[in-house]
Amino acid sequence: MSGRVYNGKLESKFNPFDEDYLAEILEAAAVAWARMKQPDRNEIEDQITRRLAGRLMNDPYFAELPYDIVVQYWLLGLNGEALGRLDIRFKHRHSRRDYFAFEAKRLHVTYPKGGFSAEYSTYAGEEGMMAFVEGQYCGGLPAAGMLSYIMDGQSDKAWAGLEARIESQRKPLKLAAGSGFAKSMLFGAVAIGMRGTHLGETEHSLDARQLHLYHLLLPVQRTAGQRAERTYR
Repeated sequence: MSGRVYNGKLESKFNPFDEDYLAEILEAAAVAWARMKQPDRNEIEDQITRRLAGRLMNDPYFAELPYDIVVQYWLLGLNGEALGRLDIRFKHRHSRRDYFAFEAKRLHVTYPKGGFSAEYSTYAGEEGMMAFVEGQYCGGLPAAGMLSYIMDGQSDKAWAGLEARIESQRKPLKLAAGSGFAKSMLFGAVAIGMRGTHLGETEHSLDARQLHLYHLLLPVQRTAGQRAERTYR
C-alpha cells in the first residue's frame, strides 16, 4: 500500500479518487484474495464476494485501511426506490459522499450439470460494466471497478476474452476514442497479489464526464496459492 500513516488529518487538496487511494483499494482487494480461502468450483458469486469483503473488514492485516467497506450496498433514490446494489462499496472515512464501487462477476463457470460458460457477455452487459456506464452505480463519480473471479484460474485466457468482448461493444460501452481494454497504469498495485492477478483499465466518454473502470482479474487457485508477504502500514 501507500505506506502513509493515517492520523485523521486531511491533505490540503483531499481527493478520494487520487491515484494513491485508488491503488490502495485495488491492492487491498488483490491481497485479500490471496489471503482468503479459495472458492469452491460451484460457489455462488455473492458468497465469494461476502468472503472477500469479510477478509478486508476483519483481517488484522488490513487494520489501517482508511475505508468503510460495505458488501451488497443498496443505492436508493429520493423516494426510496432501489437504483442498484453495489457488490462492494469503499468510502474513505474523510469523504462525505464519494465512494468507490466494485461490481463482481464469475468468469469461466462450470455448472453442476457440466455446462460451461465464459460469461464475458454478462461481464460487459447490463448487470456488469453497463451498470456503471449508464450511471446508476456511480452517477457523477470518475472511477469504479469490476472484479472477475476466474473460476478455472485461467486469467490470461479471461483477459483475451474480455478484451475481445469489450472491443465488440465499443458503442454501447461508450469507450473513449482511441482507447480500449488495456493494462492499467496502476498494475503495480496488484503485483503482490496471487500469481495470475491482472489489472486492466477502460475509459468511457459519458455525457458530461470521463469514467475510468478498473478491471481486477482474480484467479481461483485450487492449491494454497501465493501469499502476500508485505505488511501494510
